[in-house]
Amino acid sequence: MSYAVATCPDDVERLKTLLHSLGEEGSRIINVIWQPERDIRTEDGEFRQPSGYIIVLEYPS
Repeated sequence: MSYAVATCPDDVERLKTLLHSLGEEGSRIINVIWQPERDIRTEDGEFRQPSGYIIVLEYPS
């Protein structure tokens, strides 16, 4: 089994389209997580991460 993580902007229509296309190519959706907008701190500074979806999927080898 192979797994991947995909991201999608905070837009339900775009999420539906992405999930549909992933399913058509034979991928199995494991989980969909919504993340709110947030500040991220790194060694290079701070930046704003927009809200959006994280999709965990299993895809055919």
